[in-house]
Amino acid sequence: MAPPARHKQRLLVRIGPSLDKLSPFNVNDDKNPMFVDSDLFVGYVLMRVKDFNGITPDGTPPISKTPYFEKERKRLFSFQFQGRVKEEIAGNDFVQGNSWERKFKVPWGSSVPLKLAELMDSTFSHDVYADKPWTMSTALSSQNLVEITKATTPIPKGPITPDMAEQVLGKFWGTDRELIEDNALLKETALDGGNSLSFHANDCEPRRKFFQKKKNRDNVKLTPDYIYAMETFAPTVDFNTMDLHLGITVNLQKITGQPYIFMIKCQSRNQPLFVVHCQLVDVDADGKPIALEE
Repeated sequence: MAPPARHKQRLLVRIGPSLDKLSPFNVNDDKNPMFVDSDLFVGYVLMRVKDFNGITPDGTPPISKTPYFEKERKRLFSFQFQGRVKEEIAGNDFVQGNSWERKFKVPWGSSVPLKLAELMDSTFSHDVYADKPWTMSTALSSQNLVEITKATTPIPKGPITPDMAEQVLGKFWGTDRELIEDNALLKETALDGGNSLSFHANDCEPRRKFFQKKKNRDNVKLTPDYIYAMETFAPTVDFNTMDLHLGITVNLQKITGQPYIFMIKCQSRNQPLFVVHCQLVDVDADGKPIALEE
């Protein structure tokens, strides 16, 4: 008897305030970012994937081509958000990374890409051997772009709905233009009045290097009075296949047997601001998901 035919797999992205509150997202839809309202954050979240061929929330054809990837640069994905924190978060507490819900067998040779990650980002830490494996780094030193503006209204008390978003957050910047580095307003929340912030407000690499030192992260904080727009991008992960290219090529979903989870969180409270959940799922002949892992 012939073995059963293997189903094709396609990428499904879900975004939400926590792992138990996720909604399907239309990848590359710059005009319609996901609105997220969590205990610590309110904002827009967007994911872009080059040559996206995955699943959309309403079954329409995926947005595979976007002007964002038409420029000559080496990027395979982009996580972008624009939002406000609902309470103060210390700079050293503001982190980003990945997590998995179950232990998995770490393949031989994994020390190579982990070491490369440490060399590229001195704040990178991990425990891939834990019962719930994780990797983490500080966001102010890891985000490729940081753009900050002053909010014009206070954050309303209670739940915030999508129809209130533009009033609270302003217009989503990913719609008309790409983010640029403009971190000047970090000085306004620096404990020393910004005297030690030696980098230029429009230079991302000096800012990232500066915040690799804990004492510098301890000197700043995120507050509800500002709108923070940030973006992470890289040429290292093809989310259409879950292939990670970092010295060696490995398939993240095959290794872990689980979805890829990216989050921004408050480290001391171990509480996410938002979660991006990426999973290759089996699809039928019409490209519809057959089953989802919760």
